[in-house]
Amino acid sequence: MNTIVKLMTLALLFSLQSIVAQDKGDLTIRFENVKDTKGELYVGIFEKDNFLRIPTIGKIVKVDEKGSEVTFEDVAYGSYAISVYHDLNGNQTMDRESDGMPSEPWAMSGTIDPNQYPTWDAAKFDLKSKKQEFLLKF
Repeated sequence: MNTIVKLMTLALLFSLQSIVAQDKGDLTIRFENVKDTKGELYVGIFEKDNFLRIPTIGKIVKVDEKGSEVTFEDVAYGSYAISVYHDLNGNQTMDRESDGMPSEPWAMSGTIDPNQYPTWDAAKFDLKSKKQEFLLKF
């Protein structure tokens, strides 16, 4: 009887784990119109609660003549926004003009007006497939 209870408990735990487990996908981002091969691209994947503050996931990408891309693997399905800036001077910061406008090249997911401050609603997308690609233009 004790063995049957243990087996039923294990079966229940495995079924709960599959219910709780989230689907995940790979997110590949390609960059277009990168005009300078010096410096690095700082790529951030943001959720609504941390939008444009601290990325949920981030990577630094080297720039080369053939173009650059980055893949984030095993990202949980959900709503995200992508923001990237090209750190031309190597100070690990997105430089800005005195009026707050970026002085280094940048790109973002969604439909962002480059003359407006980005909003979550304009930048967000849903990751909901095993492989998803984005092309971001500087």
